[in-house]
Amino acid sequence: MNKRNLLNLVLLLVVVGLGLLAWLEPGREAPPAPLKLTALDAAAIDRIRIERPAGVLEMARRDGRWELTAPIHAPANGIRTDAILSVAAIDSLNSQAITGLDLAAYGLAEPAVRLFLNDTRIDFGNTSPLDQRRYVRVGDTVHLIPDLRYYQLIGGWNGYVSLRLLEENTPLDRIELPGLTLENHEGSWRPQPAPEHWSADAATALAQNWDTAQAMEVREHKGEAKGEEVRLHVRGSEQPIRFVIAAREPELVLVRPDLGLAWHLVAERAADLLQMSAYTDSGAQTN
Repeated sequence: MNKRNLLNLVLLLVVVGLGLLAWLEPGREAPPAPLKLTALDAAAIDRIRIERPAGVLEMARRDGRWELTAPIHAPANGIRTDAILSVAAIDSLNSQAITGLDLAAYGLAEPAVRLFLNDTRIDFGNTSPLDQRRYVRVGDTVHLIPDLRYYQLIGGWNGYVSLRLLEENTPLDRIELPGLTLENHEGSWRPQPAPEHWSADAATALAQNWDTAQAMEVREHKGEAKGEEVRLHVRGSEQPIRFVIAAREPELVLVRPDLGLAWHLVAERAADLLQMSAYTDSGAQTN
């Protein structure tokens, strides 16, 4: 390295050092942490209540899992639930006491949505005219926050139902399908009665498909469900989970009469959930 390059390097290091010194100025206080909408710990929240024009929606955490408890009882959509829980820790962009404020001007005299996280109430009002941020009230304070969750809060209750056909890691012992039954023998799935040639891999894959299957959407189902049935026997439970195959085209529609709900899947999923794929030599077994 020649002297000129060495000098340039030294000057660069000096400039960088001075910059760091200015940024890490001795005695300089760190900027205050942003004010959160609430002091709630999301992990400690076990009750959610949403009052909105579409009706009251309630959820409860039980044994580590969220369930809808009103207007119906059903497993809750984890993504939607996490989104609502995140409201507790949203950064407040601006805040002021309600004293002297015209709450009606902020849409908070009669808020369109009231969210309760445990016993903490959060009222959602109008958006600010310039930047479309949302006014909310918590206790005696009005906050301005990013408008991230309002439209999820006012959505239909069916959007809060889990899209999964089964809760994660549901221990199945027996799967009864139209024309086919699978039994779990210490973790190994076998068809009953077993055909002359069958694939252990295909049997296991079919069972795993039920464990992981998710619908495109869930809708309310009214009236009697008619069609072939699927019965899923859960270890330790006397009553199986019962699905009625209400349609295979243009969508696969699986109805749970006990919940009054229908899971809508793409038609191609019928092959994954209702039959074993053709066996391969590598996995073939004989009766």
